[in-house]
Amino acid sequence: MKKWKACAYRLALGCLPNPRRAYSQEGSVPPGMERALRRQHTRDGVAALFDRRGVTGVSVYGDARRDTVFRTASISKHITALAAWRLHEAGDLDIDADADRYLPCSLRHPKAPDAPVTLRRLLSHTAGIHDGRAYIAACSDPAPLSRLMQGDSHTAEFGRFEYSNLGAGIAACVLEGMLGKSFEAIMQEAVFGPLKVTASFYPQKIQGDLASAYRVLPPSAKPRMDAAARRAKPLPPDAPDPERHYLLSQGNLYISAPDLARLGTELMRDRYAPMRRKLADFGERDPRLGMGLGTFIVHDVLPQTLYGHQGLAYGAMHGLFYDPAAGRGFALLTSGASEARVGVLSDINIAIMRLVFDGNDH
Repeated sequence: MKKWKACAYRLALGCLPNPRRAYSQEGSVPPGMERALRRQHTRDGVAALFDRRGVTGVSVYGDARRDTVFRTASISKHITALAAWRLHEAGDLDIDADADRYLPCSLRHPKAPDAPVTLRRLLSHTAGIHDGRAYIAACSDPAPLSRLMQGDSHTAEFGRFEYSNLGAGIAACVLEGMLGKSFEAIMQEAVFGPLKVTASFYPQKIQGDLASAYRVLPPSAKPRMDAAARRAKPLPPDAPDPERHYLLSQGNLYISAPDLARLGTELMRDRYAPMRRKLADFGERDPRLGMGLGTFIVHDVLPQTLYGHQGLAYGAMHGLFYDPAAGRGFALLTSGASEARVGVLSDINIAIMRLVFDGNDH
């Protein structure tokens, strides 16, 4: 969002009524959390704080519950990278292998036909994959990956950073081709089962409270993402499908904030330091951000460097950010909040960063 658009959005948001909503907290939560969520016009949300030992505090806002499950949008990319690294570290796959060996089509850039595309490149947005018209159409009418790669799905230049949902989604297809299992099964076996968290890339598998997503501006009682409607769809077969499973790892992780915080605790461990090494910069899009392996590297917001990922879709605003040096972080999931942002980082994530890591709620 350009600066003038963000200013206009904030002004319009300030004209909306912002009634006080239900709030509760448990454990250790910094003073000002309720005020920060309210200032950002949060509809419903859960913020879970964590340290190296696990969850230390939980704030619940609006009609959400502690165990409400949210679609986390692009935080899914970070958790997919966690799985890829764990599998690479265990010797089950090579994140630098040529992805073409495991797919029904080639990902190679037409201007760099001899340069292999790898999981490392896909997860760092340096694979030369572009979210073009073909991908946008496929989000509502999925087409085979082979057809997408024949369309406008390549960047103008290979190797340069371009944030791509399609590229991150293709990572699921590559994992399926490498391991011969469905992406869902891979994630359950590599991450969710061993770390004892409840999560899925299919809403049909979620029990209990599942949040929809709403835009707070313009205000509407109708959700932009209807959780009940998504859960009512038939559950696809639990089988690998590298031609069509590119719409999972880019944004379809469903999880509660406390369980996401438990994954944050895991991600702070030293064994994941290679995920935090910078592979690219966001450049003019947001000079405060670098890109690791599925990991945002945040500098020039606070004195310390933070790591994690942001998620935003359909008005829902999310964040998973942590400071491995200090050993603490937060997982924020909402059903809707202010979408104001200059560049990439949203106002709500910056506000919670300052509150959690700096004790400042202004």
